[in-house]
Amino acid sequence: MQPGQTPPASSRLVTRREAEPLLGYASGSLKVVMQQQRGRWPEPVACRVRGRALLWNLEELLAAGRGQQGGLRSRRPGGADPDGLVTCLICGRRFRSLGPHLARIHHVTAAEYRAEHQLPASATLMATDTRLGLSTARIDAITEQPELIERMRAANLPASELSRRSTEARSGTDSLPVVRASRRAGALRTLPAAQQARRDALEAVARAAGFASMADAIENTRDLPSRAAAERIGVGASTVKRWRQRKPA
Repeated sequence: MQPGQTPPASSRLVTRREAEPLLGYASGSLKVVMQQQRGRWPEPVACRVRGRALLWNLEELLAAGRGQQGGLRSRRPGGADPDGLVTCLICGRRFRSLGPHLARIHHVTAAEYRAEHQLPASATLMATDTRLGLSTARIDAITEQPELIERMRAANLPASELSRRSTEARSGTDSLPVVRASRRAGALRTLPAAQQARRDALEAVARAAGFASMADAIENTRDLPSRAAAERIGVGASTVKRWRQRKPA
């Protein structure tokens, strides 16, 4: 479906933030993934406020979410050997999921295991097909019972506590060469994508306001105060000021 077309009455329209728990993404992460994988995701079909609060067809998002890597949306390494099992580095035994084995047999947490063997904090301890099955089951359950989202949110720890735990988990592996190399490569991919997404969004807002481009909008509102020009275009006053300070190409 192309932007501007009227979606079928049976379609459920959701914002990106509303879609994140349905697809299994952390809050705010789906936007980054969409920017990095532009060819994979459908285009928005409507918006609640002009140029903002874009809406997507939920069925199309679910289909795109399942279509990547056989349905697994996570960008973590697969974590399993070719036969689908994960080897315990303590005893050499092999499992589909190491978490229960580590706790029951070796009496260590996943974080302690990763630290002992110098594994990145993001290293998965579960076989790819097992993660896929859990992810699919979770998506199906939430799709059938949307009220589960609120129950999950109510059970979540405060954001400050989650942030503290995340920082603590990463601190032991941040200096590992493999982690630093991965983050450096990720930054090289993500920053240009984010910058391009911002430029595209501004161009779309300018066209929606009746201008040929953002540059055209700035030029045609140059006689207005920054705040008035911002309201005319549909952007923030600081954006107008930055564009006015740019040197002509």
